[in-house]
Amino acid sequence: MLTEDELKRIAAEEHYRQTIRKSLEAEAAAAAAPPPAPPAPPPRQGLGTKLFDFLNSSVGMWLLSSVVLTGGAAIIQQIQHDHETQQQNRQILSTHRFEIHHRLDNMTFLLRRAKTVGDAKAALDGIFKSTIPLSPELQNRSLGSLYMGLMPLLAGSDKQKASEAFTLVRQLEEAELVLQSQPDDRPLDQSLRHRLTKLVDTIQSMHFTAVE
Repeated sequence: MLTEDELKRIAAEEHYRQTIRKSLEAEAAAAAAPPPAPPAPPPRQGLGTKLFDFLNSSVGMWLLSSVVLTGGAAIIQQIQHDHETQQQNRQILSTHRFEIHHRLDNMTFLLRRAKTVGDAKAALDGIFKSTIPLSPELQNRSLGSLYMGLMPLLAGSDKQKASEAFTLVRQLEEAELVLQSQPDDRPLDQSLRHRLTKLVDTIQSMHFTAVE
């Protein structure tokens, strides 16, 4: 039978072995465990964040205000330029319109009363110049050139009608050229007078449709 001292010694040895075993197991587990992950790098700032930070700085605010002021001034200048161009175009359209109407109306009046070739020639003078000009700068402009100046200001069907009127003006010029070879005192052929009057009336009708 074991004595009490022997039992104590055996218990102490057993406790010592348990301590050693646990220590060895802990060391083995630590060696087998994966190494700890390195710390995550700080998040990178995107382009938008950097731009926002820059614009919030004093330099960025100065640059932004300069761009806004410069761009705003350019926009205002462009708007003003466009407005002035539109006003000029409306003025040109108006003066050309009334000058053409005045000439066509005067030509119609004189042709319906023409008795001789000379009367018809005088009536057709409005093709090349205005005897009573409404606008002095347009006095010596031909009817064809007035339509040429009118067409860039029109669009769509209006521009097409003005182009057709210009074609009829060229026909009127050709008829006037034929009259120039005839003596002024020759009686005017009534069929010719009717054709010339109808041609002028057609141009006038197209003119009102295109610009009103």
